[in-house]
Amino acid sequence: MTIHMHTLIYNSKVKISDVPVYTCQACSRYEPLPNIKRDLGGFIAELAEVRGRKKFSFAEKNEWANVLKETFASLTVSSMAELEMKVRTATQSRIDLLLDLYRLAGDIKDPGWMRETEQRLEQLTVHPVRNTN
Repeated sequence: MTIHMHTLIYNSKVKISDVPVYTCQACSRYEPLPNIKRDLGGFIAELAEVRGRKKFSFAEKNEWANVLKETFASLTVSSMAELEMKVRTATQSRIDLLLDLYRLAGDIKDPGWMRETEQRLEQLTVHPVRNTN
């Protein structure tokens, strides 16, 4: 199975773009990455309350999806190993940025900003690019 960014249609009305999924090249079946399922489910639950807007990017709600979207958009890779290296580099850069923000939030004693940054950091725990199943 390979990883790519997919657009999901929710409730036949709402497009959710930039959802990282594993796709089986043999049967074209896809499934969201296990590490984003909880956030994706929460995001879909939020959509039940949203009126008007019809397009959303999951990358705006999930750091891991954002890192993958930016990485995929900025490169052409010739191998899975090269893709993994690029994703790891991009992920580490994002973690470094979020840690700087967390320290700044702590320095100015903003617990709300600290919690938000902590949640974003939690989304970037180690995630493999390949599904080994």
